[in-house]
Amino acid sequence: MVYTLTLNPSLDYVMYPSAYLKKGGTNRSDREELRAGGKGINVSVVLKNLDVPTRALGFIAGATGDEIEGTLRSIGIRTGFIMLPYKNGISRINVKIRTPFDDAAERGYEETELNAAGPLVEDESVDELCEKIEKLTDEDFLVIAGSMPAKSPEDTLERILKAVPEGVKVVVDMTGDRLGKALKYKPFLIKPNLEELCQASGKELKSIEDITKEAEKLHKEGAENVIVSMGADGALLLDKNGEVHKCKAPAGKALGAFGAGDSMTAGFIKGFLDEHDPGYALKLGVAAGSAAVFEGKLPEYEEIMKVFDEV
Repeated sequence: MVYTLTLNPSLDYVMYPSAYLKKGGTNRSDREELRAGGKGINVSVVLKNLDVPTRALGFIAGATGDEIEGTLRSIGIRTGFIMLPYKNGISRINVKIRTPFDDAAERGYEETELNAAGPLVEDESVDELCEKIEKLTDEDFLVIAGSMPAKSPEDTLERILKAVPEGVKVVVDMTGDRLGKALKYKPFLIKPNLEELCQASGKELKSIEDITKEAEKLHKEGAENVIVSMGADGALLLDKNGEVHKCKAPAGKALGAFGAGDSMTAGFIKGFLDEHDPGYALKLGVAAGSAAVFEGKLPEYEEIMKVFDEV
């Protein structure tokens, strides 16, 4: 089973106005979408599309939390959320405004986001989540992805990582200090993008050699496998044996980057489960990420496999 952990999930309210926003005026949307949001949830959705059993974990609160859980269950994703006390607020609603470029047929939409803070998470709720995680087995994956709740105990992430039983394959898709804290727990996989890797190293990384050296540092600090996603240039994987795998993304019309990194994570896990071959897993990961870009959404199985043949 692949468990995904989204600590601050949301309802994403996506609006599609036909023109750019008029500041201080009335703007109208041509159509709208409502979906469960958050990086871990995105990974679960793509895993479900790839026929991988998955269960979504995290904290939810209030009526919006009920809607997040109901939305996932309606599409066949099992859940194990911790419902926070009513007094702690509600799960956040994030507004995504997707305005078309002038050449929308070629470049799709530009997305403007307004993301909420989310509810209060207290120690007792973190303990309850850790009790769930302690029941995982060495046959399970745990994907920890996305932002932390703004109002949560400072040591939340470390308490969660300490609760993970030995043998569980932990995937961490977080940035900055949180990624650094996770490395000492020897995660199975981390997946910084090139921009994040440059920020962490404090320098611009232009060559494959430079990127590989920084990936090797993260490997030495504890990460078994390191994927560096590089946008249109594909991705580089440094596997647990120190071998470097490179995979170039296929050419195609980009309609948006929503969920591309999360799709790559899901594709890699699916590939690893199927073949236990890091190179194959990377190829399927790049295919899933590229399919998300070409479709402008979280991709379906057929969309991923069509791209896989071109990678």
